[in-house]
Amino acid sequence: MTEMTEYEKFLWEELSMANDSNLRLAFLLDDYIDYINAAGLHEEFEAFRKVKAQQEAATSN
Repeated sequence: MTEMTEYEKFLWEELSMANDSNLRLAFLLDDYIDYINAAGLHEEFEAFRKVKAQQEAATSN
């Protein structure tokens, strides 16, 4: 295997940091979903999403 250039090392580090950040966000989102379901808030959350979608549709028209 060939040695990486400084620029390739930089890109690799940036990609690794972005991947770590995305993993942390995915785990946080998974925790939020578990919390919503455990707290029995699924129906309220779905109602919120429906209202939010209607509001966004109204403002985009």
